[in-house]
Amino acid sequence: MEERKCELRLPNGKVVNFSYAKLKAGIAVTALVLVGAVGGAGYLYHQLADYRSEATDYAAYKQNKAEQQTKLQKLLQDNERMLRDMAEISNLEKKLRRAVIRDVDSSKLGEGTSMVDSTAAKETSANTSYTGKGGPAKMDINGTMAVLTAQNANIKKMLDSTKKSVSELLSEVEGSGGGMASFPDKWPTDGGTISSNYGVRTGPIEGGYDWHPGLDIAVDFGAPVYATAAGTIEQAGWNGGYGRYVRINHGNGYETAYGHMSGIAVAAGQKVIKGEIIGFVGSTGYSTGPHIHYEVLADGQNIDPFYVLKNK
Repeated sequence: MEERKCELRLPNGKVVNFSYAKLKAGIAVTALVLVGAVGGAGYLYHQLADYRSEATDYAAYKQNKAEQQTKLQKLLQDNERMLRDMAEISNLEKKLRRAVIRDVDSSKLGEGTSMVDSTAAKETSANTSYTGKGGPAKMDINGTMAVLTAQNANIKKMLDSTKKSVSELLSEVEGSGGGMASFPDKWPTDGGTISSNYGVRTGPIEGGYDWHPGLDIAVDFGAPVYATAAGTIEQAGWNGGYGRYVRINHGNGYETAYGHMSGIAVAAGQKVIKGEIIGFVGSTGYSTGPHIHYEVLADGQNIDPFYVLKNK
């Protein structure tokens, strides 16, 4: 059978001959290529959609894990802080017993026992169901968070109990009149606002987190600053970031420190009584405004001043 041909005359006069069979074959091949391209594009589209979905799921997983890690870190920090507070307040109670409880009826307090330890233990025992277990397997993050949450709740109960015990002990000692002149329970200013507490805080100037070893009490510039207990002035002068600074040794293991003052009214070696003016509120050194930075130390270690301060 003779192959059918077609003749095409171009505008320039040139004649192009081709067969219908080859034309059909070319069209068929082109169609197949187009179908393949469309199919491939569809496949790639679905693959891309799947990838985007997986990427979204992974991003959500990472965010959830990051949030869990943040919560876990907060629980760990709270746990560490409360354990440290427990140790400090327990030592404080023992020091208080040794240093200033001389006129209290020992039969009321109990010889040779710690009021903090016994009271806290009894209260915790009465309100806590002990279910501690162990094993070789490592807990996942959810299990760790659950354990820390429960432990922190128990520690908080013990901490609240010990604070109450020390408060009661202070009241009894104060009522007896024994040894309180050298005990730093007086506030260093008349009034004012607590602008920064003891412990971890956001840095007041550079941001981030730092450890604050005392209280910041914001009060009027030039307001008097008082010795919170009787003692001997150990240091009076400029002290770096603390600005104008006074440190007092109270002779019973306690020391107090006062910073950022505008002026100092005492000198090193001078004896002061409880409530005596030692300086004036200012904003010297590393400071953002008028306030007094106040620290309490027991045996050379900073403690939370609220453990010993009277309620205003």
